[in-house]
Amino acid sequence: MLDFNNVTYSYPGGEPALNGISFHISDGEQIGLIGANGAGKSTLMKAALGLIGVQGTITACGLQMNKQNLSQIRKHLGYVLQNSDNQMFMPTVIEDMIFGPVNYGMSREEAEKVADKTLAQLGMEHLRDRHNHRMSGGEKRMAAIATILAMEPKLMLMDEPSAALDPRNRRILIDMLNQLPVTKIIASHDLDMILETCDRVILINDGQIVADGDTLTVLSNKTLLENNNLELPFCLAGIPMKKRPKMQ
Repeated sequence: MLDFNNVTYSYPGGEPALNGISFHISDGEQIGLIGANGAGKSTLMKAALGLIGVQGTITACGLQMNKQNLSQIRKHLGYVLQNSDNQMFMPTVIEDMIFGPVNYGMSREEAEKVADKTLAQLGMEHLRDRHNHRMSGGEKRMAAIATILAMEPKLMLMDEPSAALDPRNRRILIDMLNQLPVTKIIASHDLDMILETCDRVILINDGQIVADGDTLTVLSNKTLLENNNLELPFCLAGIPMKKRPKMQ
């Protein structure tokens, strides 16, 4: 589904943001991408989407990442932005959901059928004709995910999907992610969510992979996490809920 082979990238005048990154993701895997701020998560996501030119090779959905293949590759990739307001730009949810498929050549009628099917699968039919500016942050996040799913991607990349969600919508999101059959890469600081939704974790620091393995094995390694400026998930740290620090 996705291969990075010795991928390196440096921003102009800076140190390498990615430094010899190599990994393989198979069809159906649920990958958590973790690391402290500045570790290289966002750059890795941009590389996977073909938004930046890199040294080394990237293969996505069986095609090598290059200018000739980029448009074909992007038909199979879905990217959920951290800020849903930057993604939902049409007046209503249904208009957002059919925008991509129609622009890739699908008829409006067929695009609406796919959108309605997606909403039904997610139990979100009530949001179909909702105006985007009249939805809560949690509803927008769910609608943004539905918009990407309506494009029927083979690989979904998500940037901090639980950011700014209240506890109820965060739980809805986790349940939704666990039901989605598509291959996913979830970049997040929310390690408790990663623990619940991903079967494998890739930990990066200073543009390099420092751990790649079973989610519970990686996220229960206190020394490994602390050495990379992270902390144990709350559910593994033994911190009573009432004593946990408040989220800012």
